[in-house]
Amino acid sequence: MPPLRSVIRVLVPLAALVLLVLLLVAPARAETPVQIDISPTAACALLDTGEIDCWGFDIPLVQDVPEGSFTDVSIGPNDACAISTDGAAVCWGVTYASVQAKIDGLLARDPEADLDFVGLAQLIPPDRTDLVQIVVHPWRHYACALTAQGEIDCWGLLQPPRAAPDGDNFVQLITTGREFCALDTDGSTTCWGDLTIDRFVSDAGPFVSISASGNGLCGVTAAGDVRCRTAQARTAPGAPQPFTQLFRNVHVLGSQGCAILDDGSIQCRQIFHQCLDLIAPEIDFCPPDLIRFQYWAIPFTILFEGGPDEDTTAARSYVRLFGDQAACAITSEGHVDCWSDFHDDPRHDVPERFRPLPPPEDPEPPAEEPAAPAEDDQ
Repeated sequence: MPPLRSVIRVLVPLAALVLLVLLLVAPARAETPVQIDISPTAACALLDTGEIDCWGFDIPLVQDVPEGSFTDVSIGPNDACAISTDGAAVCWGVTYASVQAKIDGLLARDPEADLDFVGLAQLIPPDRTDLVQIVVHPWRHYACALTAQGEIDCWGLLQPPRAAPDGDNFVQLITTGREFCALDTDGSTTCWGDLTIDRFVSDAGPFVSISASGNGLCGVTAAGDVRCRTAQARTAPGAPQPFTQLFRNVHVLGSQGCAILDDGSIQCRQIFHQCLDLIAPEIDFCPPDLIRFQYWAIPFTILFEGGPDEDTTAARSYVRLFGDQAACAITSEGHVDCWSDFHDDPRHDVPERFRPLPPPEDPEPPAEEPAAPAEDDQ
């Protein structure tokens, strides 16, 4: 019987060879983005594997992405938060690193220190494992999460006078750019934060989903109608149907609405609306027959620079659209295209593994063979 050492010398290389063969023939792990969130400095994608990948400016938000498996992600200019598969909030970035350093220093000096008393506990996520959605304020250290029970839990630096609403019947959270809004099971919206946005929120629902619209919001009804509310005017009909995704960028005189149509193309509309001054102030919703508005098709790449050009996007089919002032869309093959208001924007630098494959080059026609000489020439 050969010595054990000789057997090991034979088996180890053989095992390595078998492992290599298995890796080569095993199917590749799927890495398809299912959610993208965009801030003024970065973009982060949540993959179907639960991994998070971020790109953009060279800042801690992009550099220090936590490892693990997650179900939701939201980012601001310097900080980000995600929900792990066990329902906990995990946050990172400049502000969270600074707050955590203060907490670690305080506990090192006094392990019994009361973090609530010194105001540090309110700046970090709550210690709970029942979170299902998270939203980070787009420019300030403040975030809110929706629980599995339909409650809202917030932390950070909230500007008075309004806090998150109480209750356990909420189903969706958004940020409008300044405030937060929540949709409840009745299809109604409640907003809180920096502005008194209630006067800009339409009760023309009930809504089944809501979307940010500048300093207001848009709601989609069960019938598929889109109703929007902005700070500049009363509610007006949204861009025409059919839409499967809604994207809003509100301006002073109206709003631009971009969406993915049923054929997978991205199309935008410009809407100008003016409600007549004769409408009674107690009527919140401006009826369509009293609104003067016009709209026309706008190529998506006219609104946003960077990213692929119009011809390239026209040849692709998209399934999801994210963003405001910067945008990313997921193609039907699971790849990502991004655009923004700036041509040289690092948010355009989508990681190579998410980029669509270049179109195949047309094969060169075969070279023609020289014609055989005629019999008279011989």
